Amino acid sequence: MEKIEGGIRGRVSQIELGRRRKILCGGNSSLPFLSDPYQRPLLALEVYDVLPPDFNPFLKEAWAELDIIGRVKKAESFSPDLICLRFIASDPDLNLATVEESGELLKRLEGETSCPLIVTGCGNHSSDEELLPLLGDAIKGANALFGVSVDKNYRMLAVSCLANGHAIIAETPLDINMAKQLNIMISDLGFPVGRIVMHHVTGALGYGLEYCYSIMEKCRLAALEGDDMLSPVMMNFVGEETWKIKEARESEELGINWEVATSIAYLEAGADILVVSHPDSLSRLQKILDTLCPQ
Repeated sequence: MEKIEGGIRGRVSQIELGRRRKILCGGNSSLPFLSDPYQRPLLALEVYDVLPPDFNPFLKEAWAELDIIGRVKKAESFSPDLICLRFIASDPDLNLATVEESGELLKRLEGETSCPLIVTGCGNHSSDEELLPLLGDAIKGANALFGVSVDKNYRMLAVSCLANGHAIIAETPLDINMAKQLNIMISDLGFPVGRIVMHHVTGALGYGLEYCYSIMEKCRLAALEGDDMLSPVMMNFVGEETWKIKEARESEELGINWEVATSIAYLEAGADILVVSHPDSLSRLQKILDTLCPQ
């Protein structure tokens, strides 16, 4: 923190991710895009180990006829800052792979790409209790971002990330006090606050975005006022929410526009990492950031 006349000016935590190719995220001391230079937000493209049964048909078409290795290679060809790998095959509702098989797959995928990784489980807390530590151990030292930790499982994931050298995603409902409390509980385990990435449960444009936006804005203002426990980097899983809505099932172009518009709003709210689902959304956002944050 930096002392200024009339108080203390804080700064967003800065985090480094990646093994073979390292990237920095965060570290800004102003509201979005108001300082020069402003640390460019990062864009991630998400890849599933298996395509979900209820996957949006336009996304299914974008990733069709490729195995998981092919999907990772295709994602990398669009030059995202990160690749988000989602492991859902071991979800009891799908039961398409064991957690051990998922661990072996992740180890192989990490060897196939130089992109820094975001790794998430299936979302079933009981299954993720077993899956996430195994995934973390499979790529020990890769300096990946792992999630998602919530108040019910944060101990398990924090211990795993500490042991394996990964950062952690801390997810809370739309409540600034709950976000701060989860950060405190994770840091009480000896986990560095600067290695936490906050995720406020994301809504798409017109589907709850304004609630998430306001909480993110409050968190960013608190960080800039010197609150260390609200200083971590913030992220949004934009694609996960956007492509579920009815409009995104009506046309591919409408879905892409909806994903881009939602992403821009969260960039203005202070997002440091955005995870999108469609390659064309990624390309359009890259061009927008080239204008906002020229290299």
